[in-house]
Amino acid sequence: MTDRSNQYMQAERGDPLVVPEWYSSRRLQDRYPVPHAEKAFVASEDFVVPPPPAPGSDLLQEHFAIKKTADDIWLLASEPPGKVWPALKRYWESIGGSVAEVDTAEGRMQVTLPMNSLKASEFVGKMQLQSYISNERLQMQVRVQQGLKRLSSEVRVTVQGMPLAGPTPQQESLLTDMRQYMSDQGESLGSYSLVAQNIGGESRVSLVEDADQPYLRVDLNYDRAWFALGQALNDSRIPVIDINRSEGVYFVRFVEKEHEKNTSWWSGWFGGEEEEKLSDRFNFRVLLSPADDGVHISSEPTSAGVGRQEQLILLNKILDNMS
Repeated sequence: MTDRSNQYMQAERGDPLVVPEWYSSRRLQDRYPVPHAEKAFVASEDFVVPPPPAPGSDLLQEHFAIKKTADDIWLLASEPPGKVWPALKRYWESIGGSVAEVDTAEGRMQVTLPMNSLKASEFVGKMQLQSYISNERLQMQVRVQQGLKRLSSEVRVTVQGMPLAGPTPQQESLLTDMRQYMSDQGESLGSYSLVAQNIGGESRVSLVEDADQPYLRVDLNYDRAWFALGQALNDSRIPVIDINRSEGVYFVRFVEKEHEKNTSWWSGWFGGEEEEKLSDRFNFRVLLSPADDGVHISSEPTSAGVGRQEQLILLNKILDNMS
C-alpha cells in the first residue's frame, strides 16, 4: 500500500479562489484552520519523533518548595496563580493581617499587619520583623507570578523598609511559613479566583524547533535561567562534566539509553581514568544566550555520531525538568 503521509509536502499551491465581492466572507473561512508556526522545520525522512513528555511533566516534584539564588528567593507552588491567590489571602487573614488587592493583573497585593492585633503582633515577633514596624503596623508587598511550568506559580514577599541586597533570613522564614500553611490546606486549595485568573498563562519555557538549531526559549533573566538549567540537568540525572559560567556553557554527557544510570550531577568529574581528556568525557555543550525574547538554551554536539535527534531529546529532557 502506498504511503501518502508525506505527499502534502510536495503538493503545489493552487491559484486563489476568486468569488464575487458581494459573497459572504464568513462562508469562505477555513473550517479547520492550521495555526501558523514560526521557525518551524521540515524533518528528514529518517527523523524519529522524540518521545512525548512523561505524564504529569507539568507538575513539580514537590507541591511546594522554597527556591533561592544569590539575589532572589521565592515559594514555588505546583498550582496555577488563580488557586494560589485566594490561598494567600486566607493565609494573611489567618495571622491577623488585612489584604488590599493592589494590582491583580500583575499579581500584586499589599498586606498590612496591625500591631493592635494580638495574632499579628505575635506573628511579627515570631518572624523577627519588629525592626520594620512603622506607625504601629508592618507592611509587605506580595507578588504572585506564573511559574516556568504551565500549572505552577511563584510567590515573592518584600517587607517595607527591608534592604533589597538579596534574600534575608526573615524572607525565608515568611515563605517557609506560607509553604507549611498551604501544605496543610490540602483540598481547600481547590477554590479558584476569577479576579486573579489573568495572572497565569502559557508556560514561560518552550521548545522552538528552528530550521538551523532547535532551542529552548526561557522567559527569565540570565542569572535565573542559569540556575534553572543547572537544576534541570541535576533533576534529569544528566552528568555535568564541567561548566563555564562566564561563557554560559554546561559541558554534559548525554546518552539516551544510559543517562538514567547516573545518579550524581557531577559524576562525570570522577568517572574514567585520570589521564582521560576532559573533551572525551562530554558529548554536548549546553549554551545559554541572551535574546530579545528572554534567554535561549541550545545543545551543541561535540562528538561524532551525535546529531539533531539527540539534540531534541536532550532539550526535551531539560524542558521536562525546568522549574
